[in-house]
Amino acid sequence: MESHTQADARSLRPLYRSRLVRPERFGRVHATAVPETRLLARALPAVEWADAYAVSFPGRPPGDPQEWTEAFFRTPPAWVAALLGVREALVRLVGIERAGRRAFDAVAWNDDEVLVGIDQAHLSFRASMLLERRRVVLTTVVQVHNARGRAYWALVRRIHPAVIRSMLARANRLMVEPD
Repeated sequence: MESHTQADARSLRPLYRSRLVRPERFGRVHATAVPETRLLARALPAVEWADAYAVSFPGRPPGDPQEWTEAFFRTPPAWVAALLGVREALVRLVGIERAGRRAFDAVAWNDDEVLVGIDQAHLSFRASMLLERRRVVLTTVVQVHNARGRAYWALVRRIHPAVIRSMLARANRLMVEPD
């Protein structure tokens, strides 16, 4: 018969493991704190939602912020491109304007960061591609303008992390292993 402490220890193992801090692995996409930058600070009048994902390098990341932005937004994985196409078709049915390619146009930039985004009636978003000393950080900030925007963002934010992780991983492959 098992002692009470062995059973208790076994039930705590998954909890203990989930609390372990995993070291950053070079080349792997991971969630991170939203960085404080001058461009992000002025990105939107109010930010109601924000997240950030990064990919780390043993040294300086290759390329510049504009090259990373192009690799990230202009060549998404096929499933993300299909999802964006479905989004463009469906939003008109609920009265949300289509964004098209202009959603990812640069609105501000400096030597280390490019800010893209669009302002629409339902919400505004900005995405920052920041090159730091040893990592690349993609940050998304959103400002919702009305009930339609709240409903839209309630759906989109559920798949947003998977989309961003996949797109940043693909951009990393394109930047590290150019054709």
